[in-house]
Amino acid sequence: MKFKFLVLNLILFTAFACGQNGNIKQTNTPEMNLKENAEIKKTSENLKTGMIEYIEPGEAEYTKSDVEKCMTLINNFLDEISNSDSKKQGMISVKNVVLGLNDLNEKCEFELIETGQREQIADIIILAGHLKGYNGRNEDITEDWREW
Repeated sequence: MKFKFLVLNLILFTAFACGQNGNIKQTNTPEMNLKENAEIKKTSENLKTGMIEYIEPGEAEYTKSDVEKCMTLINNFLDEISNSDSKKQGMISVKNVVLGLNDLNEKCEFELIETGQREQIADIIILAGHLKGYNGRNEDITEDWREW
């Protein structure tokens, strides 16, 4: 009885320890909801807040509606990549969101996505791909298509 208990505890401890290791890639499952990841959620909120705060002085070439379009593109991407089941499918989602953001930024006279926003958006996309196991944490998977 004690032996079974020890083996069970060892198995549970090992499973827990492996799950805590940041170098272990996440399982590629359709049930993964990346919008609920704490880091992605915080970065998305900061991105939206920063974009809206810049509008208030009235100097921006974009509106709150443009910010909402940007966040919709990002949220749709997060839904798509969350449900993807292959790197190929995930990279199609990356390409589509980057191209969509390029178009939106162009319509906003290239003011919607500046340096700070570029870093935040790239962080969201890169982290999402990394959590799915499609890329390394520091691998910029947006640069092939990114104009912002």
